[in-house]
Amino acid sequence: MLKKLVFIFILLHSVFLPITANGGDDEIPVSGSRLTSLENKVLKVGFDPKSPPYQFMRSDRYVGFNIDLIKKIAEDQNFRVHYVPLTINQSIEALREGEIDIILGVPFTAEFSEVVDFTDRYLTSSVGVLIPADSPIKELTDLQGKRVAIQYNTMEYDFLRNIRHIHYHSAHNAKTGLEVLYKGRADAYVGNQITAKYLLKEKGMEDEYRFLDSHLLPLEYSFAVQKGNYQLMHHLNVGIRRLKLTNSYSEIYNKWFEDFESPLSEKLKKFREMLIFIVVLALIIFLLGFRWNRTLQREVHRKTKDLQSMNLSLKEQIQKTKNSDQFKEQILESSARGVVTCDHNGIITTINNVALEMMGEERKPEGKKASDFPFLWNMLKGTIDETIKSGKKMVGKERKVVLPDGEDSFIRYDIQPLYNFEKKTTGILLFFEDITAEKRIKDQLQEQEKSRALIQLVAGLAHEIRNPLTSIKTFVQLIPIKMNNEKFRSEISTLVPKEIERLNQLVEGLINYAKPGSGKAKPLNLEKLIQSTIILFKQEADNKNIEIEWEAEPNLWIEADESQMSQVLINLFLNAIESMDNKRKNKKAPGTLTLSIKACRSEEEVVVKISDQGEGMTEEETRKIFEPFYTSKPSGTGLGLPLSKQYIIENNGSLSVESKPGTGSVFELRFPEKESQ
Repeated sequence: MLKKLVFIFILLHSVFLPITANGGDDEIPVSGSRLTSLENKVLKVGFDPKSPPYQFMRSDRYVGFNIDLIKKIAEDQNFRVHYVPLTINQSIEALREGEIDIILGVPFTAEFSEVVDFTDRYLTSSVGVLIPADSPIKELTDLQGKRVAIQYNTMEYDFLRNIRHIHYHSAHNAKTGLEVLYKGRADAYVGNQITAKYLLKEKGMEDEYRFLDSHLLPLEYSFAVQKGNYQLMHHLNVGIRRLKLTNSYSEIYNKWFEDFESPLSEKLKKFREMLIFIVVLALIIFLLGFRWNRTLQREVHRKTKDLQSMNLSLKEQIQKTKNSDQFKEQILESSARGVVTCDHNGIITTINNVALEMMGEERKPEGKKASDFPFLWNMLKGTIDETIKSGKKMVGKERKVVLPDGEDSFIRYDIQPLYNFEKKTTGILLFFEDITAEKRIKDQLQEQEKSRALIQLVAGLAHEIRNPLTSIKTFVQLIPIKMNNEKFRSEISTLVPKEIERLNQLVEGLINYAKPGSGKAKPLNLEKLIQSTIILFKQEADNKNIEIEWEAEPNLWIEADESQMSQVLINLFLNAIESMDNKRKNKKAPGTLTLSIKACRSEEEVVVKISDQGEGMTEEETRKIFEPFYTSKPSGTGLGLPLSKQYIIENNGSLSVESKPGTGSVFELRFPEKESQ
């Protein structure tokens, strides 16, 4: 019952206030003269600096909602602001004397309206009753006989003064009033609820207090100007209205009041207050007559314009959303790759036509389980939960499949987590494409590169093979003559098997290089692999005055494909010998050059370093040498080093290079060490 009486008191108090100049443009006197421009003019603005979050001091700067608001309006209306910190009473007096031009954040009261003019309302708040969380006070009537802390000379002060048997503890500002409550010298605090919430949060005491009634009295904040200064009031009203039609007002509101009230609740509250105001006016219109009728018409007109503006903005947002969805659909269907998205349960949510064609489906299976389609499930099985939980990506995976046309094909696919606008994982995103043609071309290019290297090897090995054959031929020819010679028999039984073993190593090296890689890793003795590769190049190196030095720790074992590793070493040896030969031909390296190979252990890894004294490379060339088809050789394919790096990566290794022009290059191979066999 008391709440109803309070509401009627507020209503009658508002009804019989004198009409102020805060209605609209109709209230500006028409004198025939144009409004004075405020461009670059400095206006003095009085404000209470102890009213957070509306206006207060922080790090020697004035900040707060009202400060940001007047800054935006000043930018819009082309004037500058000089702040003058004053209490509300001091500000009213200074405004009357012309010492300041504007007062920030003034709640409308009948007393103030007699000496100042108010602009349009730009913010609505309320007065609340704050009590300790364990207080027995349950309603406003329980305040009788209690001690109440309250800010002096405010609307709530004038209101509660009329309630008997309340003991008041007056304070000059909200912070002082709350300190009285904190110290237990008051049973309740009555004041602006947002200011109280802000100060409670600042002290971390939100859970220790609660509001008995958050809306005891409404507070409508406006700017105050000197009585009769309609021109300045018009500029401020225009600035307020323009600000509300943009996102700037909401941004400022959210910045200071997001933890207290949302912009939507503020708008709904304004709309609700407007409807209540209209209903109340309809009930008392016969008492107020023509005067209140005009005020109502102006209010309805202003609110209608606001609603029209909000409706227009909503339509624009709907159209933008629609256009965005259509644009996403166009991108999805324009992709040359199959695209499928699934939620965390493996249910297909979107799929494009490319994916449908590769799957051999006619209708989009959206809403069905991916496990019902073997083509998809072979790629997604066992990855959905891991991808969603850990955010792990699977990139560049390849798989052999049978497409609807019945031919064996190869596809490459990526699986990535799918995020929503809050950056939370909601499902997975699957991309896949047919790489059959690409794989065939790649295999052909690999064979071309291998043939090129093989031709170079054969040319260098011709002399190397001829030497053991000559020795064997000589011994065979001498058999009829020296068969009975014991020394001859000893030499032939010793040297001929060595020469035959030497030929066997050369032939095996060529076979290992020429045969296709199996792609199957097995324990591999790195020392023997290096030694067999050196045999292939020994004669060519000697012919070009290049000395091969090598050193390998015993029992260096790795898990790798022998054919692929043989190809890697041959490619690196060929490049090193060619680089040093070119350097010699350019007369930059007289004398003997050295190709150095060193294999050793480093912690749990096996490291192979291949160093040459060739032409070397620039930083740019070093960055590009592993790119496919990049080559500095007139007849090169540019695939030797890229394929070598690919083979090393496929065998769980790594390849890096350091080089300087004119000095040479060092290639470093690293593999996990395998236990000796």
